[in-house]
Amino acid sequence: MKIWIGLLPFVAVVVPAAAKSGSSPPIAPDIRYAAAAAWVKPPPSPTTAPTPPEAPVRVAYFDTQERITASGEDVFTAYRMKILKPEALPAGNVSVTWNPSAGQATVHYLRILRDGVPTDVLKTARFRIIQRENGLEQSILDGMLTATLQTPGLAVGDEIEFAVTIHQRDPTLGDHAFGVRQLPVQGTPGAFRLSVAWPATRGLMLKTSKDLAVVAPVTTGAEKAVVYELRDPVGAIATEGAPPRMDVRRLIEYSDFTTWRDVSRTVAPLYTKASQIAPGSPLGAEIAKIAAASSDPVARTEAALKLVQERVRYVYVGLNGGNYTPATADETWQRRFGDCKGKTVLLLAVLRELGIAAEPALVASNGGDGTNEHLPNPGLFDHVLVRARVGAASYWLDGTRMGDSYLDVVSPPIFRWALPLTAAGSDLEAVPARPFSLPQLVAIVDVDASSGFDKPAVAKVQHVLRGNEAYQIRTQLGAMSAEDGNRALKAYWRQQFDWVEAGEVTWRYDERHAALVLSMRGEGKPEWTGDALKGHSLVVYGAGFVPPDKLVRPKEQDQTAPWATEFPRYRCWATTIRLPAPGAKWYWTYAATPVDRTLGGVAYFRASGIRGTVLRTVMSREVLVPEISAAEATSVNTQIAGFDNNMSTVSQEANKNGVMTAERDPLPFGDTADWLGLQTACARPGR
Repeated sequence: MKIWIGLLPFVAVVVPAAAKSGSSPPIAPDIRYAAAAAWVKPPPSPTTAPTPPEAPVRVAYFDTQERITASGEDVFTAYRMKILKPEALPAGNVSVTWNPSAGQATVHYLRILRDGVPTDVLKTARFRIIQRENGLEQSILDGMLTATLQTPGLAVGDEIEFAVTIHQRDPTLGDHAFGVRQLPVQGTPGAFRLSVAWPATRGLMLKTSKDLAVVAPVTTGAEKAVVYELRDPVGAIATEGAPPRMDVRRLIEYSDFTTWRDVSRTVAPLYTKASQIAPGSPLGAEIAKIAAASSDPVARTEAALKLVQERVRYVYVGLNGGNYTPATADETWQRRFGDCKGKTVLLLAVLRELGIAAEPALVASNGGDGTNEHLPNPGLFDHVLVRARVGAASYWLDGTRMGDSYLDVVSPPIFRWALPLTAAGSDLEAVPARPFSLPQLVAIVDVDASSGFDKPAVAKVQHVLRGNEAYQIRTQLGAMSAEDGNRALKAYWRQQFDWVEAGEVTWRYDERHAALVLSMRGEGKPEWTGDALKGHSLVVYGAGFVPPDKLVRPKEQDQTAPWATEFPRYRCWATTIRLPAPGAKWYWTYAATPVDRTLGGVAYFRASGIRGTVLRTVMSREVLVPEISAAEATSVNTQIAGFDNNMSTVSQEANKNGVMTAERDPLPFGDTADWLGLQTACARPGR
């Protein structure tokens, strides 16, 4: 998605749009200096609204003029602002970012105005390219260049005025034009303008968010244009807690793609071509090994995914038009690195040769909530993966992930929409939201306090972690020496259980269940309350719920909007406490009300029991849906007062009947419980 950033509070930043149309021009890695083109209109006039007394800067204007032509696209950006306080002086750090393989940056002027007298900064200073790959540390090779100039002599009270044009032509998507722009959403005095012009003979759809007035295109000669201008805008009111689609503000989008099918059939050939394997390719030998190992389509799909995830490292490659064009399967395999496009192509090639039906699909890694409400635009997606069909089941397979060795434990997708890429063209598809089948955290605590209230207890704790975070921790631990890993794990456990002095700490990764298991054994004194006269009591670790927050918005916000949840979140806690002998005067009892309810799209479950001197509790909290309605939020608010948010406790009670324990509930699990499998004590009844 292309977003016009506008003006940051203190620093002017120029962010060019992503390249889109035409064929690739010669690379021009240096900034050019020239006057603005004849089509550029004068900037908007300054406004007269008073400046807030503590404002560090006053914007006169911020102007973006975009012009689409047969040879590409030009984006002219200009601004003028006055420095009012020292903290705004970083506005003199002017930067320009562009992709030299797709276009050219031309600076028109950089001036300081002091008491109305202009000084041409470019007479004595020039921009310098300071970094050719801003994302190297994140394995990103996008070819973007950034040039900066530290404006000399800028002082409080000065005005700074700057203008630049970025010309761009994308080598991949022909002459299609598409984009998304955003006017400032913060309340800021000043004039803010955005205009888009295109050939009158060219079909271009326009759409704006609901908070912008509809502007009819004006035809002048052979061009059409729309102009949006905000003068002294007030802040756009966001809707607290709402899903992202509900908070789209001051957005302008355009596209000459007529439908999503048009996007699909345009991009699909890139993947069809790149996934062809050359005769005698070394990749063919790897495929033959997989085919020989098993005829089971599930096993073959798992082996193909493992090959792509584990034997080809991730590096984003956006060089030379690679923003949309994937590297070939053979090239990706040969160099052993690739981005989501290259890994997808490689996986497609392997699956096809193994007889597994599969297709690429564009998705948004942030979920893409509301994608269906936008114009057809490939720029709304930042990721591509594979949908494989194995028997009657479909699987979303992401070659950029790690550790998805078995299909039955592959995490469900978090994206809401997908665009399959097919030769005939496919419509945008809604992806059903599915909660995790397994908890992303299972905390298993076993405290042996049987030696007495004044003696140290032995604590054995395990954390079973799943998901991307677990794999990242595994990678970090695997890279450490044994001594450093031991220290890191002990530091982790100190944060989790500050009353336990960790002794033995270990970790292992269970590939079959895609789970990282962290273990600790140590000693410490539980936080008993009471005494021998009044009886002892202990709060049970991991057995008390936190009530949901009240879902209330300020009255000026949309009260009918739904509320977003923490979906997909699923966590579980299981606790065993081995108690001291109660003594003749006492017996053991506990307070841990059974819970099995759903409130606000969240399932709460708790079970507990005691036998002899062993108490066990299990508790889980599972977010089932991505959002709830305003009516459901109102229901949540009315039920919070009755929510069981008491901590669970185990305590001694006076023994009047000669009993040892109050055995009113069965134990929810045993010593040999499996915390890695699909069926565990974490699952609430009927799940």
